Amino acid sequence: MRRILYALCAAMLTALPCVPARAAAGPYVIEAEGMTLAGFTTSTVGDVTYAQGVSGQTSTATSTYGGSAGTYDLITRVNGKVAGGVTYTIAVNGTTVDSWQTTQRYGTDYTDPRDIDTHTTSKVTLASGDTIRLTAASSTETPRVDRITVQAYVGPPSSTLTLSSPNATLNDGFTWGKNRALGMVFYPGNPMMGHESEWWRLQDAAHTSVVPGYWGSYVNREAFYNRDISHQSDGAHVLGLDAETFGMMRTFAADADDPGQNGWPLWAHSSYGAMYYVDGTGFRELPSPFNVMTKAYKQYLWTGNSAWIDDPALSAYYDSTMGSFLSGHGVTWDDAHPANEQPVAKMQPGEYTATFFEFPNENLVSAGDALGYQYQAMLAYAGIRAAKGDTAGSATWNARAQRVRDYFESHWWDASANRYIRGKDASGTGYSSWGHEASFLMMLTGLGDHGPRTSDYLDFIAASDDDLNVEATSYLPEMYYQYNRSAEGWEWLKTLMTGRNGYPEISFLAVSSVVDGMMGVQPDAPAGKVATISRLTPEVPWVELDHLKVGGNDLKLRHTGTTSSALTNHSGATITWEPEFYGTLATIDVNGTALTPRTRTLYGKTVSYVSVPLTAGASATATAGAPGGDLTPPSAPTGLAAGDVTSGSVQLT
Repeated sequence: MRRILYALCAAMLTALPCVPARAAAGPYVIEAEGMTLAGFTTSTVGDVTYAQGVSGQTSTATSTYGGSAGTYDLITRVNGKVAGGVTYTIAVNGTTVDSWQTTQRYGTDYTDPRDIDTHTTSKVTLASGDTIRLTAASSTETPRVDRITVQAYVGPPSSTLTLSSPNATLNDGFTWGKNRALGMVFYPGNPMMGHESEWWRLQDAAHTSVVPGYWGSYVNREAFYNRDISHQSDGAHVLGLDAETFGMMRTFAADADDPGQNGWPLWAHSSYGAMYYVDGTGFRELPSPFNVMTKAYKQYLWTGNSAWIDDPALSAYYDSTMGSFLSGHGVTWDDAHPANEQPVAKMQPGEYTATFFEFPNENLVSAGDALGYQYQAMLAYAGIRAAKGDTAGSATWNARAQRVRDYFESHWWDASANRYIRGKDASGTGYSSWGHEASFLMMLTGLGDHGPRTSDYLDFIAASDDDLNVEATSYLPEMYYQYNRSAEGWEWLKTLMTGRNGYPEISFLAVSSVVDGMMGVQPDAPAGKVATISRLTPEVPWVELDHLKVGGNDLKLRHTGTTSSALTNHSGATITWEPEFYGTLATIDVNGTALTPRTRTLYGKTVSYVSVPLTAGASATATAGAPGGDLTPPSAPTGLAAGDVTSGSVQLT
């Protein structure tokens, strides 16, 4: 059969332009009506012919394969709408290679494109002269078969990244996450693809083939969403999916200047790159433009690929997000008189939510997660300006970002509740109750004092986080690890790894939460640097990551406890490694030589570090030395007399 397309379009889409579907990929297509049929008849709708069985009976269609020998995917295209209505079986030379049942579809009848489904039988060995037999055993509906496409088996991409440790939960969970995430790629013959309703893409002449990408949505939606892809991008990088991430993020950036978008990326695109029909153009959550920008810049730090800042669509997106988008959402700057500024982006009429939490009880116009991602996007823009040689612009945006954080600290604190405000309505009323993403993403994005207020707020999150959905919980390991609350980070990471939820985001985060969180990898590929810090717990005494890519370098990283780290530069240019350890240390030993470290703060915690250049093939081991500072115990004071003694205090005179 050629296509059911024109009949389907006539029945379903008479008001829409109808175009032929893309020709099937692969060298060999077996049309069902051209097979040897038993129990099937041929039926025509318009100018389309297909093989039609009989409800309640078993029918077969047989063909002799005449193509080249090799390993193939067999993609069977059928029409049906009843779950379990027909059981299909494919056999090669009498040996069954696959069997499946029809699934629930929601078309009106067999002329409806929503009832078209495809099923992929993967990795079948064929040689010329082999007999392929399709059997349709009907229980409750009429079998209808379009064709079997035979195309070269590709399979999911592979990754060289490996993890080893003495903890089976970590090892197994990481391997599951890695393989599951790689299986989410839009590769030819992916058996997860081809199940979604076709009507929305059959009418689109501009998007006729699958684009490079991976799932970023519910698995029954062959699509990628900007929130999901942004969150999955770190894991995607370490698994080698840079091209896919770049293509999708660039697609979102290019949306922003389309008519009517007003700087917004679309919420979702289909696997064919078109606007995803479920969400259209109007689904707008205020954190998303900033989130896309933040994570795009992080990919620049991971890869060192200048396309992340110089590509015209991405570069224009960064400029417009920090320019017209901010001003269009109520932000004003006055660098000479910062007290006159209004630095908080506010949701505008017609937009969906001010927060990633889609079910707020209040009509928020500004939210903590949107402000946090705005803050991070401003820091990213400062980095982008610096990379482009605009030193003054970089300084301006760094200063503005700091003022945003300062503004949050002074204007988003609820003294009565003794915690941060996570959103405000149009009247300026603030809400400090639990707000899901609006609460915990404030901390993940680095807002707060990074001191006692932050610590107390993390306690508040820990006391409230049991009611989060699975997507929301995927942020928690990274957040807790970020603040060196490693025991909580590990508990939530174990939850992701043992729960193995099918939502695509979970598998990517099972990987990236190890790399970013547990192993504390902080890439700066453009500068030829990488920093690391161990956040291991007693349950995981050591971990080794091999073939971790930072820029052009292939690295092996091992942490032993929290006091010893080792890095090998397998290949690539000389890279500067900055092994970090929490606390103020007098020395850090590198390959047995004591070095005097420098200190800096990492989310409010003091870390000590040294700089170690590693040429290709070189390795180094860094070990935390003794604590630094004045460790002499204080002497007892003398010559003091007590006066004004009360039950709670003594005034010394």
